[in-house]
Amino acid sequence: MTDIDVLYVTPEDFIRTNLEFLSTSEYDVVETSLKTRKQIKRVSRTDIRRALDSFPLDDPLQSQCAHWMHAFAGKHFFPDANHRTALATLRATLRQNGVEVGRWPQELTEETVERSKQARRNLDIDMSNLFKEDDMYAVWLDYFEEVL
Repeated sequence: MTDIDVLYVTPEDFIRTNLEFLSTSEYDVVETSLKTRKQIKRVSRTDIRRALDSFPLDDPLQSQCAHWMHAFAGKHFFPDANHRTALATLRATLRQNGVEVGRWPQELTEETVERSKQARRNLDIDMSNLFKEDDMYAVWLDYFEEVL
């Protein structure tokens, strides 16, 4: 099975994806959408680039996917939709790498996102531990071992 090559993924891909979620009614914000749009656009491209540059390229695919979710949903780069943004950019990246992603079971995905959010509450994920194999990582590893 193919590993993830992040060469063509950019910080703008994450920002554009999160902005797309802002345009839906599913984005949970208190501020006006204009203020939130500005917050999203101010997200540190340098931090996203650092995460991509330090991505564990030698891990098996399922582990790479779990690391992706841990880093990009766990760090909380955006005011909202971090899990959705991470999943959407991961799926796009997998397709770019020739991985057939198909349809992942919606109920399983929603349950996994909830379990991930619960695990994340007990963690302090920052730029120094984006790829740590902790409880949140384990939630996603189980998921990807089932869906891939």
